[in-house]
Amino acid sequence: MKNSRANTRTRTPDFDASIKSRLVTRIAFLLSGLTFLIILLFGLYNYNKHVDLILENLQNQLQLAANTIAISIDGNKYETLSGRESMGTPEYEEIMGALRDFMVNEYLGFEENNVYTFRRISEDSLQFTAMLQEQYVGDTYAIRAEMLPTLEHGIPSYTGIYEDKVGQWVSAYAPIRNSEGAVVGLVEVDFKDNVYLMAVREELTSLILFSAFGVLLSLLLAVFLSRQISKPVVQISKAVVEFSDGNFDLAVPVSTRDEIGQLGRAFNYMVSEIKEKEFIRNKNKELTEAYRQLDMLNQSLTEANRLKSEFLSIAAHDLKNPLQVIMGFSEMILDTPEQNPKVYRNADKIATGTRRMLRIIGQLLDTTMMESGKLALQREPVALADIVRKVVQNNRPRAKSKFQRLVFSEKDECLVSCDPERMYQVVDNLISNAIKFSPPEKNIIVRTYCHTTPAGVNGKAILEIQDHGPGLTEEDKEQLFGKFARLSAVPTGGESSTGLGLSVVKQLIELHDGKVWAESDGPGTGATFFVQLNRLPSDRPVGTVMGKSNF
Repeated sequence: MKNSRANTRTRTPDFDASIKSRLVTRIAFLLSGLTFLIILLFGLYNYNKHVDLILENLQNQLQLAANTIAISIDGNKYETLSGRESMGTPEYEEIMGALRDFMVNEYLGFEENNVYTFRRISEDSLQFTAMLQEQYVGDTYAIRAEMLPTLEHGIPSYTGIYEDKVGQWVSAYAPIRNSEGAVVGLVEVDFKDNVYLMAVREELTSLILFSAFGVLLSLLLAVFLSRQISKPVVQISKAVVEFSDGNFDLAVPVSTRDEIGQLGRAFNYMVSEIKEKEFIRNKNKELTEAYRQLDMLNQSLTEANRLKSEFLSIAAHDLKNPLQVIMGFSEMILDTPEQNPKVYRNADKIATGTRRMLRIIGQLLDTTMMESGKLALQREPVALADIVRKVVQNNRPRAKSKFQRLVFSEKDECLVSCDPERMYQVVDNLISNAIKFSPPEKNIIVRTYCHTTPAGVNGKAILEIQDHGPGLTEEDKEQLFGKFARLSAVPTGGESSTGLGLSVVKQLIELHDGKVWAESDGPGTGATFFVQLNRLPSDRPVGTVMGKSNF
């Protein structure tokens, strides 16, 4: 048995067995901190208790003194005084005599420069009326909040401890009344630089020094106790490491870097040795299966999206040719003179429906091409206002049919790099929407202008289209540029909407590295659509804006 023990090799743990902060230190700080806190709280409690007692005693003494002086003053005579003009009068001398009689008793402890009398001269100020320091008679003094009960209700009052630039004070106030009981003045008695409070502070300082001594004693005691505790803890942690091959399904939380923390890490290490490999193997198997299923799902979604786009492209393209033929025949009928009026009406309905179908097909083709990344822009430098002006001119007959007025203004010459045909499509969609949703006899405002950054770079070109339609709700704003979006607004002329137009606008503008958004104050307030594009330098050569047929 002895040989077996001798041949047993002690394992060196491969987890973090270092100790950053010793338990001795932590216990020392804990005990010393508790001792210091207890002594400090005891000192503060006694300090506050003594302060309250001293303050109450001072307030009672000052209040008694103020009441005594106020009673000894004839209020009717005091009422006749008016500052320095009254000095030397019999009434003034009689009141001064009352003040001197009070100050004769030096054992009361009051100083002659801490007893005052006032009379109120305004809502927020008093005047020194009669006082032993006659050089201040007639000076004004701001009313303190504590004086108001005495001045306005004749109730004696006093203050707590307060400080100013002269020193620390406690004051009491008493009313001077005339024979009719009205308050005609105020007596103030002060106590400056309270020696009793200073004595209590010295006592508090002594307590703090005593607590510091207690902290030192606690540190020494903590060192002794912690050494007795940490030694067996370290021994237990080493024993746990030796038995780390056991089957224990337990774990302990570790939050410290001391000996206790070392014990917890050793125990967790023992458990993790047994469970780690199996746990990781199971998790890897689950993750591998999850990734495989996710990859299959992504492949099927990609294929479904491709088939959808291919189907839409083929269907839209195959529908476009026969619709163009129908469109051509309907226009030919409309251009043939002396037809039956019913034939004209039916041909016009066919042409209108065919145009709408061609527009929907065009939007579907554009959406499909943009989603597949096959839409290539033919960008060139163009004046944004030229495109907008052309769209406004081509839409004026439609606006006029609804008794609306299209108003266009160009503030700045803004050059942009764009595909003119696609930009015409964007502007036409936005202006068509404004006409569609605005009521009759309203103006639709179209503006172009530039924003230049403070750094002097080219800045942004802005297109703004403001209508007087039904406005946008918060829900409308969230889905405004989505595909097949159906908003709360209803066209004012019975027109229809596919819900694709604004989605195409957003995608085309983003292909131009710009952005589009709408603002509205809510239902019934109209809406304003904004298009922002990067502006080119004004010295770039400008392309020619093509006619409507090319757009």
